[in-house]
Amino acid sequence: MKLTKKTTMVLSFTLGAMLLATTALADIAAKSGYDQLKDTLKVTAAQCSDNLNSFTMDISYDVKDNGKTIANMNQTEKYDRSKHAREEIYSEQTINGNKYSNQTYSDSTTNIRLTNDDPTYYVTEFTQVRKDKAFSDPFKKNSAEDAEKIADAIVGNLKDNVVVTENPDGSKVLSGSLTEVQIPSLINALASFEMKQRFNGQDGQQDNVPHLSKDVFVKTVDGTAKVNKDGVMESILGSAVVSGKDEKGTVHDITIEVLAKLTGVNSTVVTKPDLSGKKVVKDVVKNENSGPEISNPQEFMGKFKNNILIMKDGKFVKVGERIIEITQIDQTSATGRYYEVYKPGFDQYATRKRDFSFNAAKSKDKNSPEYRFRTDAGINEAFFLDEHSGKIYLNESTTFSEGGIILDSTFSPDLE
Repeated sequence: MKLTKKTTMVLSFTLGAMLLATTALADIAAKSGYDQLKDTLKVTAAQCSDNLNSFTMDISYDVKDNGKTIANMNQTEKYDRSKHAREEIYSEQTINGNKYSNQTYSDSTTNIRLTNDDPTYYVTEFTQVRKDKAFSDPFKKNSAEDAEKIADAIVGNLKDNVVVTENPDGSKVLSGSLTEVQIPSLINALASFEMKQRFNGQDGQQDNVPHLSKDVFVKTVDGTAKVNKDGVMESILGSAVVSGKDEKGTVHDITIEVLAKLTGVNSTVVTKPDLSGKKVVKDVVKNENSGPEISNPQEFMGKFKNNILIMKDGKFVKVGERIIEITQIDQTSATGRYYEVYKPGFDQYATRKRDFSFNAAKSKDKNSPEYRFRTDAGINEAFFLDEHSGKIYLNESTTFSEGGIILDSTFSPDLE
């Protein structure tokens, strides 16, 4: 999932507010409600990472101004640990009125992505099987301990307002509520600053979005978490109301609600998209840290060219062409010729015209599309093959603007 900066900030604030509400829990059986909530989060993350065969996570948020929705987000993620597979459907409407959506699928050998503004399925296939888990435990990250200490410091004494209900089957409900008089001044100051930044009437915000400018404070915070008998959190709902005034003195109550649910435990099915009849762009790479793998270098046999330009009378003028002609190529080497052809009447630009044959050696990295060679002047250069675009990129020592001419490093196939 990719969130916009504004969405991320609003969501972060909401989750922080939700933390205040749901962690304001009293002592039960020698552990405070706050500690119980932390234990529940850790148990849930560990179960999802290491034990549950499959599950579905639904996360959503809704932002309202005086009861009218001005932004929202919905995300559904399905996980199948046995197949190392993950499927995600995501949609968002920002406070600027922009709408985004995408679908992704991944497993140990494939990534597939589709966005709302492009009907193309972008597929990446990995020749090296990935060993990453479909879901990783965030509490095992190096920064987790520091983040927990920060949360402890923020919560402070907000552990006294509590309603804890234990059910006969061993499940329980953790809930909390805070009013404006209970909100720490630091939280109010941060909320005021952040909301003024988010709702500032700039960056293309719509006219129906309030422009908060003064008297901004956190009015209420509420939260409820449902935990099953195994200590796994099934859902958590948090809401916060931030009140403020615009430049005209009109009061706006900004309500932010976040809901997260865990469902389909050991029954979730992750389905790989059927790409039959679809527009597909495919890359083959070794792993997520490597570049595209060249599956068929022979398709680059032939001529590739680009224009040589000059600037004349305030306009670009074509004076000639640069050509790379590949006569032999495989996964280890390539041979061919580089030469330049100038149009009649532009001979003055051809004084340093180059024309030489080359024998290029492919990089030893199997997945690298780079072929290295030495020019007739003994200079080391290289070209790269891009199967995705069908082009050759020349990495050369010559500058892009030399001797009055303008050179391009991208060579397209000569289809004439």
